[in-house]
Amino acid sequence: MKHLVQIIAVLLIVSSQGALACSFAGSDLFKPTLERWQQHPGPAQRGEQGSYWEPVPAPVIKVISVTRGSTEPGTSCSDAGTLSLQISLPEQSTYSIEEFGFYFRLKSGTLPDAIFPDIPMVGVIEHGKSNILFAWLDGHPSQQIELDLEIEVFLVTNGLNVGPSSTFTVKTGKG
Repeated sequence: MKHLVQIIAVLLIVSSQGALACSFAGSDLFKPTLERWQQHPGPAQRGEQGSYWEPVPAPVIKVISVTRGSTEPGTSCSDAGTLSLQISLPEQSTYSIEEFGFYFRLKSGTLPDAIFPDIPMVGVIEHGKSNILFAWLDGHPSQQIELDLEIEVFLVTNGLNVGPSSTFTVKTGKG
C-alpha cells in the first residue's frame, strides 16, 4: 500500500509539471487610486501655442511578436497563442508610462478567444516603456482562425481620465 501511495504521488507531480510550466507573466490589472490626476503644464504655460494643461497622450504601440498555438488544447503550453506589445508615450510628452493603465478594445476582426480583458491593464516597465503580454487558448493550427484584428488602445489615469486612442493591427495566418 505504501508503494501505491508513492507511485500515485509521483504520477501527480509529473502530470502537474505541464500546468506549472504554463504561466504567462507580463500583464496585470490596473488598480487606479481614484486620486485626482496631476496634469503637467502644457505649452501655453510656457508662453507657447497649445493647451494650458498637457492632455493625456495617445499611446505609441509596437507589436513585438505574435505566436500561434501548435498542439491540441490541454496538452501543453504550446496550445497557447501569445501577443507581446511595447507601449510608450510620445517623445514630447512630459508624463511617465507608470502614470497610466491601458484599455484595449477590438475595433474590427474576430478574436479567437478572450484575449483582451474588459478592464485596463499594466505591463512590466523597462526603460520608460511598458511591455505587456497577452495569452489565449489557441489550440492546434487545424482549429485556429486567421487573425486580422484592429485594436484600439487608450491610456487611463489613476483619476480615470481617458486619452485619445491609438490603433494597431495583428495579421497572421494559422500556426
